[in-house]
Amino acid sequence: MNVDQILRQGDKMMAETEAVIRRGEELVAKLESGDVKPKDPQVKEILFQLKERVRINADFNTELQRLAGEHEKITAGH
Repeated sequence: MNVDQILRQGDKMMAETEAVIRRGEELVAKLESGDVKPKDPQVKEILFQLKERVRINADFNTELQRLAGEHEKITAGH
């Protein structure tokens, strides 16, 4: 991945994560108002999506750390 690809991927991930968070906030409001019950399948779906975003973001961060380490080794050699 080059820098532009990393930045585009980061922006895409941020937008996707923000969308899931917004849906989660909307669902919490519905839960608080009683429009949705805790056992509603939407609750489990949003929870799954939030956990998935955490996993995806952690994987991306791991890859960034790996790339940064490689870059550091390359630049240290010059």
